[in-house]
Amino acid sequence: MAEITHDTELVRVLETRDIFAAGVGLVVAASTLVSDFQGWFLGGRTFALALIGAAVLNMLLGLSAAELATTYPKAGALYDYGAASTPGGHAAKTIVGLFLGFTFYVMFAFAGGGETTAGAAGAVGLFEGGSLEVWIIVLTVLALIPNLLGIEALAKVELWVLVGMLGIRWFFGLAGFLGFSDAGGWSFSNVASATPDFVGYAGLLALVGGFGFWSFVGIEFVAPLAEETRHPARSIPRGIVYGIIAILATSLFMGFGVSGLNVDWLGLVSEDAPQLDVGIAMFGDTGRVLMAIASVLATFASMTVVYAAMPRILYGMSRNGHFFGPLSKTFGHVHPRYRTPWVAIIFTAVVYTAVAISYGAVVEQIFTAAYVWILLYAAYHVLVIVSRYVNPDVVRPFQLPLAVPAVGFLLTIYVWWEAFKADDGHSFFGGRAVWIILIAAAAALVSYALRGSSGVEDHLEEEVHQQL
Repeated sequence: MAEITHDTELVRVLETRDIFAAGVGLVVAASTLVSDFQGWFLGGRTFALALIGAAVLNMLLGLSAAELATTYPKAGALYDYGAASTPGGHAAKTIVGLFLGFTFYVMFAFAGGGETTAGAAGAVGLFEGGSLEVWIIVLTVLALIPNLLGIEALAKVELWVLVGMLGIRWFFGLAGFLGFSDAGGWSFSNVASATPDFVGYAGLLALVGGFGFWSFVGIEFVAPLAEETRHPARSIPRGIVYGIIAILATSLFMGFGVSGLNVDWLGLVSEDAPQLDVGIAMFGDTGRVLMAIASVLATFASMTVVYAAMPRILYGMSRNGHFFGPLSKTFGHVHPRYRTPWVAIIFTAVVYTAVAISYGAVVEQIFTAAYVWILLYAAYHVLVIVSRYVNPDVVRPFQLPLAVPAVGFLLTIYVWWEAFKADDGHSFFGGRAVWIILIAAAAALVSYALRGSSGVEDHLEEEVHQQL
């Protein structure tokens, strides 16, 4: 069998600023413009509390992800963490790792589809023409280019796009507070709960688990980049913490600034592109263009990180011969010049684009993904705790008090259950989640069964215990 060679190696070049830009760029997406405005206009000031609650939930997740990413700094992320933390023999470790990795990958087909569709809707609004499907493909191709040119190119592009994207959001918040838009002056009394369903404790939990959660979800996407980070023990935790703080500040400032205007937002906003209606109400056609630009930039920034992180999970599986047997050699190869897993990147783009084109509804895709994503958050906390007992002697450059993952797990499960309890959410979205889990389980079992035909030597246990 073939040895692991330089053709399967990534390069270590990223710094804290790059991790921060990647985390924020992924989270502050076009779909968060949708979820943020829907949350503010449905829940009013209650949504501010929901954002703070969701920030705490995601901060706990980010800290657990940081411990795992710095303990096992490998591109496979959940695949490697699951394999390293599972007690038992090689078969159990491999299958659990594959199952977690595939679950994350399949789940994000819905999230990525919703995000790309949201950005494409912004592009249609910006250029006042073209079909949604065409713009989905165009945005995907644009997000692919920096990924194919190497992780350094991606980091530079991401940083500049992030500045423009956040700048537009803060501009709209400032325009609201200072009253220099067409919507008139600002008043705190206008920031009220628009619907009775989101007033009170039950409504708050629904906002946290749905719209609020989506405002921060994805910060753990920096974890697969640990293998390409110069000082992961320092850069990964700092990038995550700084990112959560920046996202919370942006969401609160923009949300309070816009929702405090004397506008019937609930009657005005469309379901899949409320940001365009906000832009029109505040600055007419100029505002529509600005919000459309923000949406397109947000999707570009988000999907650029997606096409960096998700393919690296497949790459991590492949270099151990765990991705559907003979496919491992191809998917585990990196470009000799740009040091990126080209095949895995292009494959992921094709799959996620197909879902975006065939599915359509942004909000429904968001909640379908969120249902599984919150459960995966709980899995991160469990992996931190179990890893302490399975691998007590492994070096942990960034180690949390065990209370952090324990509290994080309990809060995550509680919010998940309460958030989807109303309107038969567990039945509807749970049914879709079962299909995601079944697909992931089938892929894990088939990949494990075909491992002997991969022609690649299995270095899984050696990899996940390799320390910096």
